[in-house]
Amino acid sequence: MPTPTVTTKELSALEDQLSSEQTLITKYRDYAKRCQDTALQTKCNQIASLHQKHYDTLVSYLS
Repeated sequence: MPTPTVTTKELSALEDQLSSEQTLITKYRDYAKRCQDTALQTKCNQIASLHQKHYDTLVSYLS
């Protein structure tokens, strides 16, 4: 089965989305470190993990 090709426009969109996901991962991890409230800290870590999954999924499209 042939490997699908990615257009320049699609690659640019993937790069933009990867950058956005990385920014969100970094922000939510930072928020979690700053939280005094355990429940809020847990929620921030969960959100960071969700964005990490999004990032990993997008990277898998490039493999």
